[in-house]
Amino acid sequence: MSVSAFSINRVFRFNDANTGAAQISAFPEQAPQGENDLEIRIKHFTEIENFGFLGFVLAHELGGRKQQKVRALSTLNVEDAEVQGLIVNLRQAALSNETLGDELLDVDINWEHFVASTNDKLIPGDPLKVSDAQLQKKIDALDELSEALVGEINQRSQEHTARRKRIERLARIIVIVAVVAVLMVWALVVR
Repeated sequence: MSVSAFSINRVFRFNDANTGAAQISAFPEQAPQGENDLEIRIKHFTEIENFGFLGFVLAHELGGRKQQKVRALSTLNVEDAEVQGLIVNLRQAALSNETLGDELLDVDINWEHFVASTNDKLIPGDPLKVSDAQLQKKIDALDELSEALVGEINQRSQEHTARRKRIERLARIIVIVAVVAVLMVWALVVR
């Protein structure tokens, strides 16, 4: 399903087979393949970067001025107090699609940088984890928040696509009704 020509990334954008809505894949829970711990960690870093960027782009493509709550955060609780505070603030906010994408990019870049700047603390044999428990909580919290925000963007994309399809169907019906009305008037005039 990946659109990468090189198939080196497990994070990708696709269209839902049932609805046609653009979606971002779920973030992989398993470590990528690699010859050593640092290579695995670097590939993970790249996946984090791509995940946030793809979500950001999709949110901006959805556009619109409508502001709504981020429903995906309603039950999200994380172990890091700072990130939990951000979640609580975001729960109160009504965000447009573009603002949601901007928030995702900010959170995702933080997640990416926390992973990239802790290579010296990676646990040998488990390169996606670091030995500093507090830093690991922060990394995990940013991961969970990024995934929730992408989930919200995916949901909004589904709704946007469904709304667009309803409008297209309605427009076709209006055209058919107008053509029938014109034909009926023409038939009356010709008599």
